[in-house]
Amino acid sequence: MQSIVGILINASAHRSLVAGTPCKEKFEYYEQAAREHGVVPCFFRLGDLRRDGTVLAYTQRDGRYRRIALPIPDVIHNRAIHQGGRAAAKLAQLRRQGKRLFNGWNRYSKLELHRLLMLEPQLRAHLPETLQADADTVREMQRSHDTLILKPANSSVGRGVMKLERSAAGWQLTRRLRSGWRTEPCNDELPRRIRALLRAETYLIQQRLPLATYEGRPFDLRVSAQRDRSGDWTITGIAAKVAPPGSPVTNIARGGSVYQLDEVLAHLSAERFAQVQSAIATFCLSAATHLSRHLPGLADLGFDIGLTTDGFPMFIECNGRDLRVSFPKAGLTDAWYRSYANPIGYARHLLDQLRARGS
Repeated sequence: MQSIVGILINASAHRSLVAGTPCKEKFEYYEQAAREHGVVPCFFRLGDLRRDGTVLAYTQRDGRYRRIALPIPDVIHNRAIHQGGRAAAKLAQLRRQGKRLFNGWNRYSKLELHRLLMLEPQLRAHLPETLQADADTVREMQRSHDTLILKPANSSVGRGVMKLERSAAGWQLTRRLRSGWRTEPCNDELPRRIRALLRAETYLIQQRLPLATYEGRPFDLRVSAQRDRSGDWTITGIAAKVAPPGSPVTNIARGGSVYQLDEVLAHLSAERFAQVQSAIATFCLSAATHLSRHLPGLADLGFDIGLTTDGFPMFIECNGRDLRVSFPKAGLTDAWYRSYANPIGYARHLLDQLRARGS
């Protein structure tokens, strides 16, 4: 049986691979990890699959990437975002052909993930109250909480996030405009433009707990949970994202800064730091294990976790395609490499399973 591992990439990464220019995917890490695990990576797009059971893929030979036709690999790690029925049909066809495709579908509704996590009683204490947003649920949540977050159910990098906060003068809405963040009163009802937005796109409204701060700015954590060569879930790394001044979001794409966990928790004793770190890992591993029971093929997740002021981890959201940009920005080079090496190790695990069944 072949020891080739397919890595399904998007068009932008494919162009960079062909041109030899940098992109968000670190191809040399895939190659290094593949050597360690005794496999050969090949890179291709969904459109490179051919009807005769082969794929036009790029493999490295003599230090250069060359395009060749080869049988569709038995194990494929998906790193691309696919949308639409045609893409879904092609992914389903790969599975019908017996291909082990992991993280095949990686765009899940935030509301759906929250609903799935709520099914596990042991996880519920870590989940802020979350509802689909409309005029009625906004009013309902305002009666129960002092600070709320509105955000699209199917977006990333902080797009469309707004904050509702009760102040001495009444409720205020903070949202991002082209000129920056703007705060406006909204005591009676949401502005007409926001109400129209909630009708046009699915938003969620979420309880926002007082988050721990670093240098006076709130932060949350990006926690990478992945399956490795053992087949089990492991925590690859944890990076802290600190919001820019005056912003309610920590996303790097929105000006957030990245630090190591021990930097933002430097005020804790060594014993307390270890307790908080363990609690973060325990929750994320439990959540990943639970989600993978309901969403087959999960193997690579990026959790956004908030910490309350007393260090209790709270779920914010989960990403099915972690861009892996937090670790290099935080100087966590080893975790950055492992974020590529673990999926290759898991691919090796799946290949070994297939070999064992075929022997």
